[in-house]
Amino acid sequence: MPRWHNHYLDNHAHFCTATVARWRPLLQGEAIQGLYREWTAARELLGVKVLAYVVMPDHFHAILWAEVGQNVRRFLQRVLALTSHALEPGGGFWKERPRVLPIHSPRVLGIKLDYLHGNPVREGLVGNAEEWEHSSYRQIALGHRDARFPCDECEVM
Repeated sequence: MPRWHNHYLDNHAHFCTATVARWRPLLQGEAIQGLYREWTAARELLGVKVLAYVVMPDHFHAILWAEVGQNVRRFLQRVLALTSHALEPGGGFWKERPRVLPIHSPRVLGIKLDYLHGNPVREGLVGNAEEWEHSSYRQIALGHRDARFPCDECEVM
């Protein structure tokens, strides 16, 4: 089976997905808070912007941007390693490495935003995207400032 190859481009948004090993629904409660803490620390350390996100019980999607594309890779490595260590100290919390796709146009950015914000609805967890609290939908689409994790303004494309 061919191996997935991530690509990191300077000054580009990247659509990223990380999945809990064996699709276990472990991203709940304190696990999500720990993930948010690591996102905050990593974005400040590496200059990565979190443009949008959704945290599902067994995976997350995020749209990340960095002036230096390799900082997106470093961001993900750091976040996944530290959350894995905290949540499952012997490793094995995350399923392999994350999937990363550079976003080349505003049209594709819109498609990816719709996809990630619609994830909880498609999975039958809520009736509409506004109801899912671990998502940037309310901040981006409705202008609310009460997000569980405030994402960065999307001014990069």
